[in-house]
Amino acid sequence: MLDEYPLSRAALADSLDGARGFTVRCSVATGADLREALQSSTCEVVVAEPWLRTNDGLEALAHVADQHADITIVAFSRVWDRDRVEQVMALGARAYVPKTTDVAALPGIIRRAMDGLVTVPHDQGEDGRAVDLTPREFDVLRRAADGHDNARIAADLGIAERTVKFHLQNAYRKLGAHNRTEAAAIARRQGILS
Repeated sequence: MLDEYPLSRAALADSLDGARGFTVRCSVATGADLREALQSSTCEVVVAEPWLRTNDGLEALAHVADQHADITIVAFSRVWDRDRVEQVMALGARAYVPKTTDVAALPGIIRRAMDGLVTVPHDQGEDGRAVDLTPREFDVLRRAADGHDNARIAADLGIAERTVKFHLQNAYRKLGAHNRTEAAAIARRQGILS
């Protein structure tokens, strides 16, 4: 885990160490410390604040994505504006979770990220809600946002058109959208889609 504040690291460690299936192997304050720790410690997930005062958090996450592709990256940040969410998600993070999120929800978010779900802030408001899209929902929504109709999406993905509709409806519900145009706009605004 990477966070510059000892209290944040302690709270996260308490939350995760108490959750079945998780053991915190290292807790560091800088990106350089994380890179060093990964040389001697094996882990499946890195929970990290990308935006550190040392300005090396994002660089450390890029290193993890490049050198440790088997590690799931979960950003747990005080900042969740669209550009920064996009920046971290483009590195390959599976989740970007606002620090306003209830710490008790974090183990579940991490498990979903490890299972391949993408979690990002649902809006830019104070509540810090987050949305989970399955990889298939993400693929279908991305193609719909690119202007492909359901028949083309179905053919591209080798699935039935009704399955495309099912995935789109799930994505709409999760994003709070009523149609593909609104869903695409929300997803782009939130950094889910570029």
